[in-house]
Amino acid sequence: MKKNFPLKSILYNTYFKTALVPLIVIEITLLILYFGISKYIVSNTKNLTSQEIKTNLLNISQKETQEINYQLKEISNVALIAQYEQEKIFKEKDEILKNIKVPEFKYAKNGTFYKVNNDGGASLLYAATTNIGKKEKEKAIFTEAFDDKLKYYVDNNKLIVASYFNSFDNMNRLYPFIEEVYSQYPADIKMQNYNFYYEADQEHNPQRTTKWTTAYLDPAGQGWMVSCIVPIYTNDFLEGVTGFDVTIDKFIKYVLNLDLPWNANAMLVDQNGLILAMPKEIQEKLNIEELTSHNYDEVITDTNLKPDEFNIYKNKELYKYFKELKDNKQMISTTINNNEYLITQSNIEQTNWKLFIFVDKETIFKQLNELDDIAKKIGFAAIFGMILFYLLFFAFLIRKIKEISNFIAKPISLLANETHNFNAEKRINKPEETKIKEINILSNNFYTMTNELYKKRHELKDLNSSLEGKVEQEVLKNREKDQLMLHQSKLAQMGEMISMIAHQWRQPLATINSVITDVKLKMFLNKFDLSDEKQKKEFEDYLKNKFSNIEELTNVLSTTIDDFRNFYKPTKDKKETSVKTLCQKALAIVSHELKSKEIEVIEKYDSNDKYTLFENELIQVLLNILKNSIDNFEVMEVRNKKIRINTVSTDNYLRIIITDNGGGIKESIKEKVFEPYFSTKEHRNGTGLGLYMSKIIIEQYQQSSLYFENTNDGVSFTIELNR
Repeated sequence: MKKNFPLKSILYNTYFKTALVPLIVIEITLLILYFGISKYIVSNTKNLTSQEIKTNLLNISQKETQEINYQLKEISNVALIAQYEQEKIFKEKDEILKNIKVPEFKYAKNGTFYKVNNDGGASLLYAATTNIGKKEKEKAIFTEAFDDKLKYYVDNNKLIVASYFNSFDNMNRLYPFIEEVYSQYPADIKMQNYNFYYEADQEHNPQRTTKWTTAYLDPAGQGWMVSCIVPIYTNDFLEGVTGFDVTIDKFIKYVLNLDLPWNANAMLVDQNGLILAMPKEIQEKLNIEELTSHNYDEVITDTNLKPDEFNIYKNKELYKYFKELKDNKQMISTTINNNEYLITQSNIEQTNWKLFIFVDKETIFKQLNELDDIAKKIGFAAIFGMILFYLLFFAFLIRKIKEISNFIAKPISLLANETHNFNAEKRINKPEETKIKEINILSNNFYTMTNELYKKRHELKDLNSSLEGKVEQEVLKNREKDQLMLHQSKLAQMGEMISMIAHQWRQPLATINSVITDVKLKMFLNKFDLSDEKQKKEFEDYLKNKFSNIEELTNVLSTTIDDFRNFYKPTKDKKETSVKTLCQKALAIVSHELKSKEIEVIEKYDSNDKYTLFENELIQVLLNILKNSIDNFEVMEVRNKKIRINTVSTDNYLRIIITDNGGGIKESIKEKVFEPYFSTKEHRNGTGLGLYMSKIIIEQYQQSSLYFENTNDGVSFTIELNR
């Protein structure tokens, strides 16, 4: 069976055999000859130029590396100077505290301790987890001496955007000043969690010199950056870390904005292959967007490093471009997005970072390529002239072939075009008309998914509403439990109070009984002759004296009852009273027990300022602490028993400090002292609620607290009331 051929193929085969084949042979021969010579000339010229450019590019790379190394070294030297100055300030802190101006500090709502006003220096924040005592406040004050130099370093180095000191106990001092700094950091910030602290500690930096961090997200709001950090020691104790921040944006603007020939661009990479900074041109080449800023919707609670997407050895797409540089080659040639580049690599001595310089080969050989294009245009023009001559020669024949081709092939072509247009329209319009099966399935699935999400969203909303109700119920239960514990604690104290009243009544009642017995005895023995006016007068004076004694003792009994009744009298309103009065009322209630057990009470009241509070609840707290001391004296068999009550008043707080010499609280139970139902007095009917409820009572006042610490010979409880 003979093979069939298309009609158009038969017509054009005849044309080529009779007329066009000679023309095509001549044109191809001339084309090969002309373009072969041009290519040879251009190729040799490119090779010579390439060798020269590579040499120059390596020299430029080394020069720019030295310049960057100088800029980084300058910052490292500044860090060493800051290290010396700050360690000196720590040694001279006592002298500095005598002369330095004290700024205003406050506690924020989240419990952090911060510097209020911008005095031109640094902001300061202490974490809410740090107990702010005398040492901490002194540190917050004398480190104000850091501010002038911290400001100087930022203002006089175009790369440095911020300078700071972070202490071991979670204090942050940072310049420039941050308004409302407590909202920038997490309340429980722990400096040891961040690389700009732990990379300078003893474990990571035993030489105690400067270190450069890798790129991380700044918790102070500056975005992505690197830091030069240095440890601050007092003798062998790490006080903290001082650092200087350089944002990625600054690196791009001042370090990588190099005036390089051939429109070259530079990129910084750390020793592990992580891209530290790159300009916009390289971002476009590598199809990756640089991280220079960050949307701080949430505070940064930990070290956030650049993701592996920016590591040229971990990102699969980038690794294929840079894998040859892993062997520390100085220069490679690679293709990125269909463009060929020369890339040089040089080491920055100060940080062991790498400087990569990119040069587009097309830019290098631009002039040669332009000459090559001109030569090609000339060649094509000559060939076009030859083709035009032969086309005129065969014009008539071509026209006849077209006429025949159109006559026979036109219907087929129209049908083919309609089919082609139909298919093309179908491919183009299918996504719009959703005629493609896969797109229809995807659309339906997406629609189903959105409906499911909508449904789940409302279910979640209902669940949240239900949870809010349950949480509110649990809160009410907890409040009822606290009230029950408070009542239970008060009942326990009532028992103790009744015992104390019994002790206090025994002596007055015994004395009254003695007076009555004496009067009866004298009357029975007729010691007075009432018929005698003189003895009658003596008898009346005697009775008056005895009745006066009985009246005084009765008043003592009445006062005891009034103290007891007033203490347990239900009061729901706050009352303005002085702390001195509170302390004296509490002491009056236990005065007989203090006297009978030979306990000396030393009172020292800083002021007689009045404070609005629930009087009986505060007296209950004082009684709990006093009773614990009294009971502890008996258990420990202490001689020369003493209880000291001091009050300290400032603009911010009021403190009541109760200290005894009863031996203190054992280390093993310190953590349990404020737990409910924990007691060391089970054998004496202890409920374990006294100190727990005392803490609950004190903490109902905003930012107030109850805490204790052991002294040399006892324990000191402090009630701190925020004004």
